[in-house]
Amino acid sequence: MTDNVPTLDGVWNQGWQSAVELRAALLGGEPLPEMPYVPVRLEPEEKAHAAVVLDYSRYYGMDVTYQQNSNFYFGSPVFVAAGLAADAIGNASARGRAEAMARAQWREFQQVTVYVTSTRLLALVDGTRWLSWYHQGNVQVHALLGEWAVVQMFPDCEPVRWQGPAAPWLAVLLVYLVFGEDNLRHHPELSALGPAFG
Repeated sequence: MTDNVPTLDGVWNQGWQSAVELRAALLGGEPLPEMPYVPVRLEPEEKAHAAVVLDYSRYYGMDVTYQQNSNFYFGSPVFVAAGLAADAIGNASARGRAEAMARAQWREFQQVTVYVTSTRLLALVDGTRWLSWYHQGNVQVHALLGEWAVVQMFPDCEPVRWQGPAAPWLAVLLVYLVFGEDNLRHHPELSALGPAFG
């Protein structure tokens, strides 16, 4: 194994081995499996291939508001100065918290079931809304195998990160569905899964 292969045990080992086997099978010309049922309506000619449980998050910044204190102090100069200093410290602290919350970062952490189809990924997010990420709109797939993650980049929405034991397997499948067999064979981030024969 190479240096960038994570230490494996239990379900993590199974996830890694599944990714190795899927890559070998796809490069060997085997067809993708098809699921007979998914809980949502698919588009005409769309085929469901798998359902995996992963941690989901998106990367974005946001507008945050905070309230500043500006109290009126009456009394001795020491009392007034102490009150103004306390307000300044409180305002600086509130501003710092708001700036930290507003920075672009991974958000919306939750575990979801991801349905992989021939045209998109589907997931029920927040338990209330089905979201789709179409392979055709996917500009880049980052297989971050050492972090047990795969990140999808799109031109018109925030990056999406999938993380967990099944992430290497999903990375293999996404690279294949989005970019094809040649990219699957030569994708440098997938080299830790072993040699690409064929």
